[in-house]
Amino acid sequence: MKCLRNAWYAAAWEPELAGKPLTRTILGEPILFLRRPDGGVAALKDACPHRFAPLSLGRIEGDRITCPYHGLGFDLSGACVNNPHGKGWKPQSLSVRTYPVESRNGMLWIWMGDPALAAATRPNPYPFLFASDRATVTGYLHVSANYELVTDNLLDLSHAEYLHPFLAPPGSSQGIIYKAQQDGTSVSAFHDMPAQPITPLFKLLVDSSVNRIDGRAHMHWQPPCNLMLETGAKPLDCPSDPGVEILWVHLLTPESDTSTHYFWGAARDRVLNNPELDQAISGGVSNSFENEDEPMVRAVQSRMAGRELFSLNPVLLPMDEAAVRARRTLKRLIEAEQAEAS
Repeated sequence: MKCLRNAWYAAAWEPELAGKPLTRTILGEPILFLRRPDGGVAALKDACPHRFAPLSLGRIEGDRITCPYHGLGFDLSGACVNNPHGKGWKPQSLSVRTYPVESRNGMLWIWMGDPALAAATRPNPYPFLFASDRATVTGYLHVSANYELVTDNLLDLSHAEYLHPFLAPPGSSQGIIYKAQQDGTSVSAFHDMPAQPITPLFKLLVDSSVNRIDGRAHMHWQPPCNLMLETGAKPLDCPSDPGVEILWVHLLTPESDTSTHYFWGAARDRVLNNPELDQAISGGVSNSFENEDEPMVRAVQSRMAGRELFSLNPVLLPMDEAAVRARRTLKRLIEAEQAEAS
């Protein structure tokens, strides 16, 4: 797969691992996530080194996993602790690969590259997630498309008018003031939308008399494929209202060349402790991602037929600048990593 290996990837929301192990394929590798007896999380390759039987189908007791095929036992460090065959020989080669895992603000992260390099960096904290002064809703979507196509989609929000009536009003794309910016390996796409009709999403959070807002949507990408979005709406019909802000994460993790794990979270600063509103926002956003974005990105991939984007000589528009910068930055990082490895 064309991916950066030495990087932190979103693996799961913490509640996904509540009470039971979780299996998930990441960068083409099947991973088994499970809770340690001390409450931490272990991540092991979900394949016995003998005949590659899924360990997730075996017996898990405390800090021991028993392969369902031939009964080999492993601890959570991946070491073989029981070989019922022959004289119980347990060579180092009879071990399971493990991966560094970190938990930060409700998200489990995994390092897929050289474990020795993981300690030199940490996953993005995104401290607004589950902060006491915000209300957060989260979701997960399995996308049947390459992760770079999903990144392209997120860095160009001018499509919202045409795909997402819950997130953008008719005619909004014409009023966007757009700017792309790069700082080192980070890329931002600024979408400012002055004096636009209020969106259905923000209508849930402001006074019902408000009809027009100054809107903003500033998307920030960091390699390999983690995005943070700042959205806000300041009512024009109520100058004393300072406006509402929603901070988002869009965390993309490649499953394969043609599929992506998509984790999203939205943390608002208004109307807290309101389960009905949580449900309304979650439903509207989930519908936008699952029934509007995902089918379109999947359709784009089908027309590309496995070919690299720039090999098709796409016609580029001004709002493509951030996505092009991100693609070129990621390509350089991957090539540098591969050159160093070789």
